[in-house]
Amino acid sequence: MHVVLFISLLISTINGLIISQIRRSSLFITNSSCALVLNVTLPVGSSIQTCIWKCNHEDQCQTGVYYHENRTCLLFSEDCQSGKITSSGNVQTSVICHRRNQGSNNQCSRRNWTMTGNMNIRRHRHTASMLSNGRILVTGGLNVNTNLNSAELYDPSAGNWTMTGNMNVARYAHTTTVLPNGKVLVTGGLNAGPLKSAELYDPLTGNWTTTGNMNVARQDHTTSVLSNGKVLVSGGWGAGGAQNSAELYDPSSGTWTMIANMSIGRQFATASILANRTVIVLGGWTGATYLNSAELYDPLIGNWTLTGSMNDVRKDHTASILSNGKVLITGGLSNNYLKSVELYDLSTGNWTTTANMNIERSQHTASILANGKILVAGGYNGSSSINTAELY
Repeated sequence: MHVVLFISLLISTINGLIISQIRRSSLFITNSSCALVLNVTLPVGSSIQTCIWKCNHEDQCQTGVYYHENRTCLLFSEDCQSGKITSSGNVQTSVICHRRNQGSNNQCSRRNWTMTGNMNIRRHRHTASMLSNGRILVTGGLNVNTNLNSAELYDPSAGNWTMTGNMNVARYAHTTTVLPNGKVLVTGGLNAGPLKSAELYDPLTGNWTTTGNMNVARQDHTTSVLSNGKVLVSGGWGAGGAQNSAELYDPSSGTWTMIANMSIGRQFATASILANRTVIVLGGWTGATYLNSAELYDPLIGNWTLTGSMNDVRKDHTASILSNGKVLITGGLSNNYLKSVELYDLSTGNWTTTANMNIERSQHTASILANGKILVAGGYNGSSSINTAELY
């Protein structure tokens, strides 16, 4: 049974008296695919009261969801009665049921893809990370046969790109991870060969500094930030072929520790952290076979287990966690270049297809913007690098 807390707030606006009902240990599932108004990580020291305040001051907000552990605040234009409230299990979340206008509710059409501004440099096998200021950091990659150490920033409000500081090492097929302190960790990749090196980007200065090397040189691997702040690195390609090894990075010491291996070696896979804090690693390439398999890493137990397989075998795809907890997979490569898209449902372990992208692309990036849309940028189409971008 959910614990229900009623809070009455008097706001000096034309909306008058506003009532918020908070449901602890709950998640909100929308009926409308475009109901998300805001997805933001609140500053250190914030609480659910900050999320309530944001909902009160956002004209479209009728429901909010607050993730207590990482201070994430989601605002929706669909009311609690229209959507579905479910138990969040072990995840510390609260649903804020808030209606200022009993006669209004979000109704919107299905999301589509639209073009946005081009990057300054054509690149593929690069990375993209969303910074705390809402901008997207794109790093490295390849332009034809040139290894890149350049980086640029995308501004969602303006739809344009600007250059920032260069990395210390030119690299592609690497990973970037935003740490709890706001810095961005770059690991591994390929230059003359697979790399062990890692470096940190500071958004406040736009500069890069080196940090501890990984134990295993690897390219085309995956990284995930766990709830304890450590970074999980898994798989990739290194000495001997596709790797099933995994290791943890500790930001406080800048050091790496080996952990349990995955059930299968995979390169060009993706990794995403699910609502139950497990990490799903999916797809990729063994060196001989494209994969549609997926496996889950449990940080509490430290082991790996298999889950449902995708509809399409693919590598060089992207994976994004949507506000409803599902995983959106875009594009990639199998026997041809893909524009297909599918969704993973944690509650069932199953996959379903959804609308295709406009352009076939692999080795691209996908980033969740503050407004809930997904920015897909760059990639490779079999003949050239791509500088186009589209929104879902």
